[in-house]
Amino acid sequence: MLKLFNTLSRKKEEFKPLKDKKVGIYTCGPTVYWFAHIGNFRTYLFEDFLKRVLDYGGYKVKHVMNITDVGHLTSDADTGEDKLEKGAKREKKTVWEIAKFYTDAFKKDLKLLNIKEPDVWIKATDTIKEQIDLIKILEKKGFAYKIEDGMYFDTSKLKTYGRLWGKKKMEVKAGARIEMVKGKKNPTDFAVWKLTPEGVKRQMEWDSPWGKGFPGWHTECVVMGAKFLGMPFRELKIPSIIFMIGFLIFRKEKSNLKNRIKITRKNFQNISRMI
Repeated sequence: MLKLFNTLSRKKEEFKPLKDKKVGIYTCGPTVYWFAHIGNFRTYLFEDFLKRVLDYGGYKVKHVMNITDVGHLTSDADTGEDKLEKGAKREKKTVWEIAKFYTDAFKKDLKLLNIKEPDVWIKATDTIKEQIDLIKILEKKGFAYKIEDGMYFDTSKLKTYGRLWGKKKMEVKAGARIEMVKGKKNPTDFAVWKLTPEGVKRQMEWDSPWGKGFPGWHTECVVMGAKFLGMPFRELKIPSIIFMIGFLIFRKEKSNLKNRIKITRKNFQNISRMI
């Protein structure tokens, strides 16, 4: 019997796929502006262990890993420079050259560590249209609003937002850790589309209903996971995330997806963690 820790229930639960012995795994890949370090690869080793255990147990695993080649800013406050743009300036290359070089380097390092590659590689820049479509849905349903620097998800509209924090819900104080973006309705709101500042020309930017810009980090993962693992999730989806990162990131991605499709508790039954 295989048991995994369920972040939602805060206990170990028996692993039960929703359909036969099919399992879908979505894992966050690297932001390809620089080399991955040993701490990064600790995460990928854990994901590899999980996949090998499932393979050994006779499960049919479909593993999807993204490559973040746009949208990851230098600040946790939804501000700052895009890491790919910054890397391009540093090395006097295009962002596309930077992304390819460090993607190739990452894949070589996976082989050196004998980590199995995913069944599907997907780049954030390959799903721009789908990300825009998702934000349109969120806006239409009243879950996204526009401010000066982009489109933001309104976390106050989602009653279950933050339930992955556990029984003791944390009080978030605006500006206590990171600078509050002007115009945000709530400290926990996050960017789903960032607008290119006036007078600035980015190497990676796309037209959208809200203006020229680029997708937010969390928009990318929602779309890429749903594209290859199905909507609604017909197979068990295991977002393989370090536990603390799960607090900060997964709750946002789940918010996006929940407002696009109807999600039951079982869709996110087993969420792995590292300690």
